[in-house]
Amino acid sequence: MKKKMCRWIFKKELNEAYTELNNSYCREVRRVEAAMEHNEKKYGLMKRIFSLLPTAEIIGLEENGNKEELIVVLHDNSILLFGERYQGICGLPRIYFEVNTQEIDGLERKYVHIIDILMEDNNIGNGTVAMKALLKYAKKINAKWIDGGLSSVDNDHADRRNHFYEKFGFVIKDSQIRLDL
Repeated sequence: MKKKMCRWIFKKELNEAYTELNNSYCREVRRVEAAMEHNEKKYGLMKRIFSLLPTAEIIGLEENGNKEELIVVLHDNSILLFGERYQGICGLPRIYFEVNTQEIDGLERKYVHIIDILMEDNNIGNGTVAMKALLKYAKKINAKWIDGGLSSVDNDHADRRNHFYEKFGFVIKDSQIRLDL
């Protein structure tokens, strides 16, 4: 009887408390669902990488200038950057290269030739992340130098392009770049 009286007397207060508790619960469920979606997008990326590129090798985890976490992947003479914003195979920041040998003084010398650098977003550090990975890889395989040609497509931002290569120690001569390791 006391319980019924309390419920009847405090009906309004109990309903308000129930509504507040229910709203709080719903907000928390939405927050947890959003966090789960975010984590699936972020950590499900590993599964996506290997489904797209079964022979890929993850060689690093880095942050760009926007504090975005990037997974650095080596696959078929390419350095690829995967991240929350970069998940489709066509829109990845990447460096294409080839490993060659050249005979010098009777010895075979290994070197890396940059074919192309394609960054989806400029001035946020993706190129730096990719180039550091390429330099590390070149040293790992005992390459003696890295070279490449400058594309006339990039002439409209030649200052930015040249600064990018020079900060890593590349020498620019005519339309060629070279870094001795």
